[in-house]
Amino acid sequence: MKQPIIVFHRRGAEFSQRFAERFSLRSFARSLRLCGELLLVLLALSFTACGAPEIKPVEIAAEDVCAHCKMAISEKQFASEFITTDGDAVKFDDIGCMQDYLKEKPDSKIAAHFFVEYDTKQWIKGNGASFVKSKEITSPMGGGIIAFQDKAKAEAAATKYKGKTLNFEELTKQ
Repeated sequence: MKQPIIVFHRRGAEFSQRFAERFSLRSFARSLRLCGELLLVLLALSFTACGAPEIKPVEIAAEDVCAHCKMAISEKQFASEFITTDGDAVKFDDIGCMQDYLKEKPDSKIAAHFFVEYDTKQWIKGNGASFVKSKEITSPMGGGIIAFQDKAKAEAAATKYKGKTLNFEELTKQ
Protein backbone atom coordinates (compact mmCIF):
# COMPACT_ATOMS: atom_id res chain seq x y z
CA MET A 1 0.00 0.00 0.00
CA LYS A 2 2.82 2.38 0.64
CA GLN A 3 4.07 2.16 -2.92
CA PRO A 4 0.91 3.54 -4.56
CA ILE A 5 0.89 6.40 -2.07
CA ILE A 6 4.49 7.30 -2.97
CA VAL A 7 3.70 7.11 -6.69
CA PHE A 8 0.63 9.23 -6.14
CA HIS A 9 2.63 11.64 -4.05
CA ARG A 10 5.37 11.76 -6.67
CA ARG A 11 2.82 12.35 -9.43
CA GLY A 12 1.12 14.97 -7.29
CA ALA A 13 4.44 16.72 -6.65
CA GLU A 14 5.30 16.72 -10.36
CA PHE A 15 1.86 17.98 -11.20
CA SER A 16 2.11 20.70 -8.56
CA GLN A 17 5.52 21.74 -9.80
CA ARG A 18 4.38 21.93 -13.44
CA PHE A 19 1.24 23.72 -12.39
CA ALA A 20 3.21 26.29 -10.41
CA GLU A 21 5.72 26.85 -13.21
CA ARG A 22 3.04 27.19 -15.83
CA PHE A 23 0.88 29.59 -13.92
CA SER A 24 3.62 31.64 -12.36
CA LEU A 25 5.22 32.28 -15.77
CA ARG A 26 1.87 33.08 -17.31
CA SER A 27 0.83 35.33 -14.50
CA PHE A 28 4.23 37.03 -14.64
CA ALA A 29 3.83 37.54 -18.41
CA ARG A 30 0.31 38.90 -17.92
CA SER A 31 1.50 41.22 -15.19
CA LEU A 32 4.36 42.38 -17.38
CA ARG A 33 2.01 43.02 -20.29
CA LEU A 34 -0.42 44.91 -18.05
CA CYS A 35 2.43 47.01 -16.66
CA GLY A 36 3.60 47.78 -20.18
CA GLU A 37 0.10 48.79 -21.26
CA LEU A 38 -0.32 50.92 -18.17
CA LEU A 39 3.03 52.58 -18.81
CA LEU A 40 2.02 53.38 -22.40
CA VAL A 41 -1.27 54.90 -21.21
CA LEU A 42 0.52 57.01 -18.60
CA LEU A 43 3.07 58.21 -21.15
CA ALA A 44 0.31 59.13 -23.60
CA LEU A 45 -1.53 61.05 -20.90
CA SER A 46 1.60 62.87 -19.82
CA PHE A 47 2.37 63.93 -23.39
CA THR A 48 -1.14 65.25 -23.95
CA ALA A 49 -1.16 66.96 -20.56
CA CYS A 50 2.07 68.79 -21.37
CA GLY A 51 0.71 70.39 -24.53
CA ALA A 52 -0.84 73.78 -24.09
CA PRO A 53 -4.52 73.84 -24.94
CA GLU A 54 -5.42 75.91 -27.96
CA ILE A 55 -7.02 79.18 -26.95
CA LYS A 56 -9.89 80.24 -29.19
CA PRO A 57 -11.88 83.46 -29.38
CA VAL A 58 -15.35 83.63 -27.88
CA GLU A 59 -18.03 84.71 -30.34
CA ILE A 60 -19.89 87.92 -29.67
CA ALA A 61 -23.40 87.40 -28.34
CA ALA A 62 -26.24 89.90 -28.76
CA GLU A 63 -26.09 90.83 -25.07
CA ASP A 64 -22.31 91.43 -24.97
CA VAL A 65 -21.08 94.87 -23.98
CA CYS A 66 -17.66 96.46 -24.10
CA ALA A 67 -15.64 95.87 -20.93
CA HIS A 68 -14.36 99.45 -21.08
CA CYS A 69 -17.16 101.77 -22.27
CA LYS A 70 -20.09 99.42 -21.51
CA MET A 71 -21.69 99.99 -24.92
CA ALA A 72 -23.23 97.13 -26.91
CA ILE A 73 -20.90 95.47 -29.38
CA SER A 74 -22.90 96.15 -32.51
CA GLU A 75 -20.28 96.57 -35.27
CA LYS A 76 -18.32 93.34 -35.27
CA GLN A 77 -15.62 94.52 -37.72
CA PHE A 78 -14.20 96.79 -34.99
CA ALA A 79 -14.40 94.31 -32.10
CA SER A 80 -11.55 92.81 -30.12
CA GLU A 81 -11.11 90.64 -27.06
CA PHE A 82 -8.56 88.98 -24.91
CA ILE A 83 -8.75 85.70 -23.05
CA THR A 84 -7.41 85.74 -19.51
CA THR A 85 -5.23 83.03 -18.04
CA ASP A 86 -8.37 81.94 -16.13
CA GLY A 87 -10.19 81.42 -19.45
CA ASP A 88 -12.48 84.47 -19.25
CA ALA A 89 -13.20 86.50 -22.39
CA VAL A 90 -12.94 90.28 -22.00
CA LYS A 91 -14.66 91.89 -25.01
CA PHE A 92 -14.46 95.35 -26.55
CA ASP A 93 -16.51 97.20 -29.17
CA ASP A 94 -13.48 99.17 -30.40
CA ILE A 95 -9.78 98.31 -30.48
CA GLY A 96 -9.16 101.71 -28.89
CA CYS A 97 -11.30 100.60 -25.92
CA MET A 98 -9.01 97.60 -25.46
CA GLN A 99 -5.98 99.90 -25.48
CA ASP A 100 -7.57 102.21 -22.87
CA TYR A 101 -8.63 99.26 -20.70
CA LEU A 102 -5.11 97.83 -20.70
CA LYS A 103 -3.64 101.24 -19.80
CA GLU A 104 -5.96 101.34 -16.78
CA LYS A 105 -5.34 97.70 -15.88
CA PRO A 106 -1.79 96.86 -16.96
CA ASP A 107 -1.67 93.88 -14.59
CA SER A 108 -4.33 92.00 -16.60
CA LYS A 109 -3.27 88.37 -17.02
CA ILE A 110 -3.75 87.77 -20.73
CA ALA A 111 -3.36 84.40 -22.42
CA ALA A 112 -4.28 85.56 -25.96
CA HIS A 113 -5.53 88.59 -27.90
CA PHE A 114 -8.06 88.35 -30.73
CA PHE A 115 -9.32 90.93 -33.22
CA VAL A 116 -12.03 90.83 -35.84
CA GLU A 117 -10.60 91.28 -39.30
CA TYR A 118 -12.14 94.36 -40.87
CA ASP A 119 -12.88 92.84 -44.30
CA THR A 120 -13.95 89.29 -43.43
CA LYS A 121 -15.41 89.91 -39.96
CA GLN A 122 -13.62 86.74 -38.79
CA TRP A 123 -11.52 86.42 -35.63
CA ILE A 124 -7.75 86.57 -36.04
CA LYS A 125 -4.98 86.11 -33.48
CA GLY A 126 -3.47 89.33 -32.26
CA ASN A 127 0.21 88.48 -32.47
CA GLY A 128 0.00 87.86 -36.23
CA ALA A 129 -2.30 90.73 -37.15
CA SER A 130 -1.55 94.03 -38.84
CA PHE A 131 -3.44 97.18 -37.88
CA VAL A 132 -4.30 100.48 -39.49
CA LYS A 133 -4.80 103.60 -37.43
CA SER A 134 -6.37 106.64 -39.03
CA LYS A 135 -8.59 109.59 -38.12
CA GLU A 136 -10.62 108.78 -41.24
CA ILE A 137 -11.72 105.37 -39.84
CA THR A 138 -15.03 105.79 -38.04
CA SER A 139 -15.07 103.14 -35.31
CA PRO A 140 -17.70 102.98 -32.51
CA MET A 141 -15.69 104.89 -29.87
CA GLY A 142 -13.40 106.85 -32.17
CA GLY A 143 -10.35 104.63 -31.79
CA GLY A 144 -9.89 104.65 -35.56
CA ILE A 145 -8.14 101.27 -35.64
CA ILE A 146 -8.92 98.26 -37.83
CA ALA A 147 -7.25 94.83 -38.00
CA PHE A 148 -6.12 92.65 -40.90
CA GLN A 149 -4.64 89.16 -41.17
CA ASP A 150 -2.73 90.10 -44.32
CA LYS A 151 -0.12 92.86 -44.08
CA ALA A 152 -0.65 93.82 -47.75
CA LYS A 153 -4.35 94.45 -47.08
CA ALA A 154 -3.41 96.59 -44.10
CA GLU A 155 -1.00 98.64 -46.20
CA ALA A 156 -3.68 99.15 -48.87
CA ALA A 157 -6.16 100.27 -46.18
CA ALA A 158 -3.54 102.62 -44.70
CA THR A 159 -3.19 104.24 -48.11
CA LYS A 160 -6.99 104.44 -48.57
CA TYR A 161 -7.62 105.95 -45.11
CA LYS A 162 -4.42 108.05 -45.00
CA GLY A 163 -3.27 106.23 -41.88
CA LYS A 164 -0.34 104.24 -40.66
CA THR A 165 0.17 100.52 -40.25
CA LEU A 166 1.05 98.99 -36.91
CA ASN A 167 2.08 95.51 -35.89
CA PHE A 168 0.78 93.91 -32.69
CA GLU A 169 3.67 95.09 -30.53
CA GLU A 170 3.30 98.67 -31.72
CA LEU A 171 -0.44 98.56 -31.10
CA THR A 172 -0.13 97.25 -27.56
CA LYS A 173 2.54 99.82 -26.61
CA GLN A 174 0.33 102.79 -27.54
